[in-house]
Amino acid sequence: MTKRLKNLFIIVLVTAAVSFSPDLLAQETGSTPIPSQESEEETRRLLSQSQPQFDFLNSLLEEALRVNPSIQAARQSWQASTKRPSQVSSLPNPELSFGSMSTTNPLPYSTIGRGPLSWASFMFMQKIPWPGKLGLRGEIAETEAEQSARHYKAMALQVARQVKENYFGLYHIDRATDTLNRYRDLLDKFSRIAEAQYTVGEGIQADVLRAQVEISIIVERLEILEGKREVAQARINSLLNRSPDILLPEIKPIDIQDLVEIPFSLERMYLMAREANPGIQVEELEIQKASLQLDLAKKELFPNFSVSTMYLLRGGPFDNMYEYRLGLEVPLYFWRKERLGVEEKVEDLERARHGYRRRLQDITFRIKDSYVGARTSRRLIELYRQGIIPQATAALDSALSAYEVGTVDFLTLVESALTILNYELRYHEEIRDYYQNLASLEEVLGLVLVR
Repeated sequence: MTKRLKNLFIIVLVTAAVSFSPDLLAQETGSTPIPSQESEEETRRLLSQSQPQFDFLNSLLEEALRVNPSIQAARQSWQASTKRPSQVSSLPNPELSFGSMSTTNPLPYSTIGRGPLSWASFMFMQKIPWPGKLGLRGEIAETEAEQSARHYKAMALQVARQVKENYFGLYHIDRATDTLNRYRDLLDKFSRIAEAQYTVGEGIQADVLRAQVEISIIVERLEILEGKREVAQARINSLLNRSPDILLPEIKPIDIQDLVEIPFSLERMYLMAREANPGIQVEELEIQKASLQLDLAKKELFPNFSVSTMYLLRGGPFDNMYEYRLGLEVPLYFWRKERLGVEEKVEDLERARHGYRRRLQDITFRIKDSYVGARTSRRLIELYRQGIIPQATAALDSALSAYEVGTVDFLTLVESALTILNYELRYHEEIRDYYQNLASLEEVLGLVLVR
């Protein structure tokens, strides 16, 4: 009876050692380093490739970019801002007025032609800002419209990053759930064997209890993952303007043979961000706008004009009269208004320059942080795939052989299995972290690396 139990136990463990290690362990490939630089043609080729394993992700992205409320709001804000330059660069509306002058009768126009001081008046007046003011206001509005366009692009990139981060978070949850279920089944077999050995007096109750405790711990982790999956689904659905309760299918395993690479060096990405990052572009436009506003504030020291013409209809024997006027809006209190306005815009210009430097530092740090994170995760993926997990599997095989001759106890076998479990979970965490770091790089660089 004891010999049959041991043989059955060994068969189960050998089967587990083969079937529960990652599928990719069967393929031995070298580690691929992150390339430092590609030619422009090769870069375009790499970025234009679409991997079938990300078809579902691409469909989520397309829907998000089409229906996400934040993107739509940013788009409408941009379109609205394009209507403003013409408004602010046009002359103020002219003023037409009609009047009456009478001497003996208060009724309008009742004494026209009866006296020299009776007439009907018609006046046209146009206010004209100092030359250059309207043009500057139009340029400022155009700059603000360009900023709105960059905000629109930044929002689209931000939503795309959020979709990808949650997608790969969901990937990790599904892969961790699958891994835990497989090892729960394995530990369940361990538990039954321990119970059988304990029944015939060949084992101890502690082995049975240990196996059951580990099974309960896995069940606890599965419950936590189930809750996290519901939350991750709700996040993705909210980004797609859906009901949070819509179920998403299981995310399929990622083929590590096609692991997306970063086709740029760190230094090159710094330069790319300066040219293409919409946040940096917004700050550059903010400096441009502040400079234009300073020029406009200086022009406010000069007077605005008003021109008017009036026609006086007197009637009868009296000649009609014409009047022309040129008015000036004098900045009489310039030391309390216009001068302080100039000083205000000088401070705004310095603020804009500091804002640009702050944004540049933030973006540079994000590139460094995401690049190092992706590089570290990629190296760990290769380490787990080609080193740690195969070594842990070999350790389990060795424990099997030792258990067969009675030199290793049951708890050692359980520990060996749990060690592989934890390494597999870490392996999938690194895949998640790698692609989430790529998503962060996509946002700051304004391009697509994962498609």
